[in-house]
Amino acid sequence: MKEIQKDKLTPLIQQYFAIKERYHDMLLFFQVGDFYELFFDDAKKASAFLGIALTKRGTCNGKPVPLCGVPIHAVDHYLSKLIRGGFKVAVCDQLEEPKPGKVVERGVTQVFTPGTLTDSNLLDEKSASYLFSFFPTEKQWGLLFGELLTAQLFATILPSTSQKLLDAELSRFFPDEIILPALQNVHSLHSFFRQRGYFISVMPFDSYDKQLLENTQQWVQRQFKPEVYAQLEANHTLLLSFSLFHHYLKKYQEVALAQFSTVNFYQPDDYLFLDAATQSNLELLKNSQDGGRKNTLFAVLDSAVTSMGSRMIKKWLVRPLVNQEAIEQRLDSVEIILQHIVLMQQLEELLSKIGDIERIVGRITLGRAGVNDYLLICNALSYIPALKQLLQSHGQNSLLVSIAVSMQNFTTLIQLLKAALNDDSDQARIIKRGFDKYLDELCDLVEHGNQQFIMLEQREQKKTGIASLKVGYNQVHGYYIEVTKPNLRLVPDYYIRRQTLSGKERFITQELQEFEHKVLAARSEIETVEKEVFDRVKREVLLYSNGLRKLSWAISHLDALLGFARVAYNNGYIRPTFNDRCDIIIKAGRHPVVERVLTANFISNDVQLTNEESLWIVTGPNMGGKSTYLRQVALICIMAQCGSFVPAKEAHLALLDRIFTRIGAGDNVAEGKSTFLVEMEETATICTQATPNSLVILDEVGRGTSTFDGLALAQAVVEYIYKVIQAKCLFATHYHELTLLKDYFPGIVSYYAASKKTSKGVLFLYTITKGVADGSFGIEVAKLAQLPEAVIKRAQEVLWVLTTAEEHQSEAIVGSLGSLKKDRKTKVKKEDNVVFSGAYEQLMQENSDLKASVGKICEKIKQYERRIALLEKIDFDELSPKQAFDLLWRFKEGSG
Repeated sequence: MKEIQKDKLTPLIQQYFAIKERYHDMLLFFQVGDFYELFFDDAKKASAFLGIALTKRGTCNGKPVPLCGVPIHAVDHYLSKLIRGGFKVAVCDQLEEPKPGKVVERGVTQVFTPGTLTDSNLLDEKSASYLFSFFPTEKQWGLLFGELLTAQLFATILPSTSQKLLDAELSRFFPDEIILPALQNVHSLHSFFRQRGYFISVMPFDSYDKQLLENTQQWVQRQFKPEVYAQLEANHTLLLSFSLFHHYLKKYQEVALAQFSTVNFYQPDDYLFLDAATQSNLELLKNSQDGGRKNTLFAVLDSAVTSMGSRMIKKWLVRPLVNQEAIEQRLDSVEIILQHIVLMQQLEELLSKIGDIERIVGRITLGRAGVNDYLLICNALSYIPALKQLLQSHGQNSLLVSIAVSMQNFTTLIQLLKAALNDDSDQARIIKRGFDKYLDELCDLVEHGNQQFIMLEQREQKKTGIASLKVGYNQVHGYYIEVTKPNLRLVPDYYIRRQTLSGKERFITQELQEFEHKVLAARSEIETVEKEVFDRVKREVLLYSNGLRKLSWAISHLDALLGFARVAYNNGYIRPTFNDRCDIIIKAGRHPVVERVLTANFISNDVQLTNEESLWIVTGPNMGGKSTYLRQVALICIMAQCGSFVPAKEAHLALLDRIFTRIGAGDNVAEGKSTFLVEMEETATICTQATPNSLVILDEVGRGTSTFDGLALAQAVVEYIYKVIQAKCLFATHYHELTLLKDYFPGIVSYYAASKKTSKGVLFLYTITKGVADGSFGIEVAKLAQLPEAVIKRAQEVLWVLTTAEEHQSEAIVGSLGSLKKDRKTKVKKEDNVVFSGAYEQLMQENSDLKASVGKICEKIKQYERRIALLEKIDFDELSPKQAFDLLWRFKEGSG
């Protein structure tokens, strides 16, 4: 917009511009009477997004001013839509009653950004809301995650070269808003965050501004322990991320800064490391269909009574523990609750009455709580003594004991709230009668005033002899005496005419005016005094904020443990144990999500990943259950390290440091990456970050390229994991050639998803058995998918040719390895560097005829690969008879 001549604007629009200047990057909801109005570009954006009418009011620079508005009583609905749509909103309220000839004083009372929300109507009740401050320097990235409603801060440092690690940390917290400094080196990271769907706020920030850093240091010294200040002084990058966080909140949510008192400095490996791909592949929190909670591990484990318990379970799922003592404490607690079903039921009943006090306490400390929040806290606190006594009666567990200890005595606070607040919804007053003497006197004056008006009406009727005389009130004229026209002759001289109506007239008297002034003044003062008294109560409640925070922490933990116990009870889960050998031994394990959605009984399976059998190559048909089995093992390990019981008959597990999965893939169009490149990047991450204490799950590595390239890569990855990383690994594949590795590497074994052919097709048994699968039965699965019969038939013909070629090739490879084996007295040891490729090349050099034959077979295979690729691209529903004939002719002539 070009330069505005503000002296030609109306006073209201001048006031609007003065306020908008400070909140230029937000939609400004500007209160005008009973509406919030938006002007200029804000009006255009809001009307388009909300689907409300765009109108005009007045002119600016000779052009109409765009305008839209929403009624105050419906504002929460519109705010919710805008915030979820990625807008930031500033709400500007009228701060005084309108007076003739004067512009109403207005000011911004609330700022809504995705990471600073406090209203339950605007938040997901089962997800924590984090504001993430990210500051990049040349060698390091400073990360600070802040949850305003719990006053929790999590801070760490990452090397500036690892977007994968950054992606993993984002997946642990899922921040609602990311604050970035307006610096040149942030542009590429800006795109990185945008591509992942995060809401970004860019703040002007000069890292060399001494005043900014001094303000942050003063805040840190004032709010935190000396060791926090020392740690920030020792790491300038982390200090900058704190400074950016402080600068942002000081501008938009300054009141929040006073509530932070602790910082959790952590390293990524302080928890079981689950990168973004693993979380997605295992569908821990979001399903792969629509990104919702349905059919996720969280949906299965979330049996918490309260929303804060659900949020705690979600936090545990993305931050599983690596400290065995802490894990065992959770498991002990779950076991105690399971052993005492009556205790479980009593806890559930009490927690249902307590509700989500965590967010209520957060709103109280931020000054955003309403009267109902205080009443809810008062009610919740009344159940704490019974809850504490219940826990102490089963106090043999250290975690349950610490939870009980965190529940301090709030008797004085309960007494204060019960004495101060009116819990009768029929009463108009907030403060209960008897709490404040002066307020009671004002209320008496108003209530007695009403009685006085009735008495005055009766006196005037008697004085004048007008039986129909009435004393009334309206907001325009105040109190009046109403007389019908037939009785006007009886009106005394001291009546002053105020208003003439059809059939009647209204009067006032000096006595009525004096009394009206007293009553109206009292009513106005009641509102002022009541607000002052309520503010006093709020300040007294704030003195208990630390204790209330601890109570919220304790109850959310208790509810999460209770939820784990309820799930274990309902689903027949058992307590896992941990061993020092890094073995993963599961008897009759089940997939926690799949068994819940299946109508039939889930078929359980064992796994025994040990140092003697550390890498399993799993073959078997499509739809035979391989992927479910792989995920099942990973999920059981994650559940155990969260402190949950697991779906199995026995589970003796390793204490893992990392779990990696490469299961399925798709194009990343936003970053210009093909399916195969995404697959290779995920595999590269595994190869560079996995350790001997990790679990690696790989499903069909190499399928996104040609057969030989894929097989070569798959074998190389298997050998690298086995020989170099030495992690426990489940490797599912359709490259049956890889199963030959079991004869040359003692720790590699072959298992397969069992199935059998019947007269009606393939029957999937869903059991994992030692050995090698007969085939992948891809064509049988294609039949189930109801591909056209012509395609199925042709595929069978092609398969015969390919199988014949593969048999010749496999004979060559097996013969090569067989002769190699004869030259050795023992099997190849783990440290021996033997690969198929070397033996295969040796064989080719020794037999030129075989080399020529294999070359011809390879050419045929490539030709058929091209034809299959062509068939996969064809939409057979759209294929005309002529096109089909042309295609078959090309195949026959050998040009396809």
